[in-house]
Amino acid sequence: MKRSLLVLGGVLVLAAGAARAEDKIDFAKQIRPIFADSCYKCHAGQKHKGDLKLDSVEAFQKGGKDGKVLEPGQPDKSDLYRRIVLPKGDDDVMPPKGDPLPKEKTDLVKQWIAQGADFGDWKGDKVEVASTTQASAEEGPKEIQLPQVPAADVGAVKKINDLQALCMIVAQNTNLLDVNFSSLGDKAGDNELALLAPLAEQVYDLNLARSKVTDSGLSALENLKNLRKLHLEKTQIGDAGLAHLKNLTNLEYLNLYGTNVTDSGLSQLEGLKKLRNVYLWQSKVTAAGAEALRKAIPGVHVDLGWEEPAKADAKAEAKS
Repeated sequence: MKRSLLVLGGVLVLAAGAARAEDKIDFAKQIRPIFADSCYKCHAGQKHKGDLKLDSVEAFQKGGKDGKVLEPGQPDKSDLYRRIVLPKGDDDVMPPKGDPLPKEKTDLVKQWIAQGADFGDWKGDKVEVASTTQASAEEGPKEIQLPQVPAADVGAVKKINDLQALCMIVAQNTNLLDVNFSSLGDKAGDNELALLAPLAEQVYDLNLARSKVTDSGLSALENLKNLRKLHLEKTQIGDAGLAHLKNLTNLEYLNLYGTNVTDSGLSQLEGLKKLRNVYLWQSKVTAAGAEALRKAIPGVHVDLGWEEPAKADAKAEAKS
């Protein structure tokens, strides 16, 4: 009897492991950031090297000059996957410059394709492309120079991964980290955020979407000097929380969709001159507040998720 119970227990453990291995990959949370960081510079917006764009579902499905790049359910027959696992130096490897994607990321792409390449609710991104001279266009995209930081504390990384959150290196030959708590939803809060303290130098991308982090909890981010991308969408963050972001001078992307942020809070970001994308759908920011940020930070794209009245009126007058 005991032996039967042990065998049954072993079977259940194996089954649970198999089920976990087949967890549904979320394109918007897990796959899109990989392509946005590594591929958009050549395959998005007005750039479409090889006639290939990767900034919309339609573009993914269309493929490039060599045909389709996705075969749902068949990663080994998908050119998109084949090219990201080629060795560095291969003429066809993607990305063509810099380090190849780390195995953790290529494995995620492979699993996503194997599961059917489901894009979920994602339809595409509006990618802003800075104007360039003809000479720079001929030179092609420049390799991004990543900050050099010491190796992350292994124990600190393990604590995050043990929560079933995601903490992995951004790319090969760098110690910078991509930390994603979004899979935990409201099970993640200020206590989990405090786990970043030993990783202050290494955290490069941070996703706190749908978590229970509070305004005061965001004080844990003040020392993340290399933070480039921050997701706070669908949280209760308000103006007081943004006060803790004022010194994140390398921040380029900030998602405040569905938060309590107002024009007053948004003004606290005006010193972040490297900001390029700020998303404010369903926040309490007005068109005037968004325009003030645009004036304070030349080149920033501020997205309110709806057409501003002034622009809508102008179009209506043009048609009349």
